[in-house]
Amino acid sequence: MKNLTAIALFVAAGFVTAGSALAQDHKVTATVPFNFTVDGRTLPAGNYTIGNDASSPRILTIADRKDGVAVMTITIPDSGYAADNKLVFHRYGNQYFLSEVRTTSGTMTCHLSTSKQEKWAKAQTQEASLRVNNDVLIALK
Repeated sequence: MKNLTAIALFVAAGFVTAGSALAQDHKVTATVPFNFTVDGRTLPAGNYTIGNDASSPRILTIADRKDGVAVMTITIPDSGYAADNKLVFHRYGNQYFLSEVRTTSGTMTCHLSTSKQEKWAKAQTQEASLRVNNDVLIALK
């Protein structure tokens, strides 16, 4: 009976391990030299890990463990592949909004929805007759 229990536990552990291997996390890192906004939340400049996992590819996590900052957002997947790994920010005046994540593997290539804050910043910039939507690219590691 003890052998049967041990075998059952061994088989169950194998399934858990196999499941974890199939649902691997996809992560990249980037140093962002300015404050930026994601889904209405302003994040400070820093070293960020950006990732998702195979079981929830639309949910993107952005975290800076050193500063204890983390945010999760729902994205719109893009099936294309990028020439380089990079983050794309929209800039309005001195405000930056994360707009896209582009990866050469295509595992995290996605767009973020435009927040109310970004729409307001864009409108204010247009009203002031300033140049609108200067994209800023940050390389991913």
